[in-house]
Amino acid sequence: MSHFFTRSFAPVALAAVALATTALAQTPVTVRCTPTDGSAAGCYYCPGFEHVIKWTGTQMHSSSVNLLAYHDLDVVIQGTWNGNVLEVTSVTLDAESFSISGNGTIGHRFDFVTNGQGGDLAINFASLASSFWAPLPGLAVQLDPASMVILDGGAIGNGEYKSRLDIPNVPSLIGLRVYGQGVVLTQAGGYYSTNVDTKVIS
Repeated sequence: MSHFFTRSFAPVALAAVALATTALAQTPVTVRCTPTDGSAAGCYYCPGFEHVIKWTGTQMHSSSVNLLAYHDLDVVIQGTWNGNVLEVTSVTLDAESFSISGNGTIGHRFDFVTNGQGGDLAINFASLASSFWAPLPGLAVQLDPASMVILDGGAIGNGEYKSRLDIPNVPSLIGLRVYGQGVVLTQAGGYYSTNVDTKVIS
């Protein structure tokens, strides 16, 4: 793997795995995501996979909310995570809070952009795969802890915080899928995770 994805790997991966293994069953979570049909995650015949989170394929279920009404919309979900299924208790519409933009070709870069309130602190992460785990109550991480790295962090200004991921001019990187997500620490002392986004290097 190219050096551009190794600068923060060891401390983040070890901490993430440690936190993931200590997560409690039925952990309350707040998830920013896009619900979609299980077939969109490549699961055409899986029972119980009618609703999943886009890009991660994480299974969702609700006894009180019609999740179908929120397919392909940006939402904030409140619920609990038991390690396999996200049990949804409420859904509200919300604007996208994270995106990956930029040229995305070898020799150029991706920009990882977290949106939020000015003065809040954003930390942008990248990974080579998606996942779903809840290291802290209320916090949902949708990146694979084994390949997750911190890009950088800083104060949000003008509604966004942007991190650059330079892509080496290495042909073998073409076709590599990169995932990203942000975590925001608010001035009021709270925290939340953004939606996840993904792009392929070309």
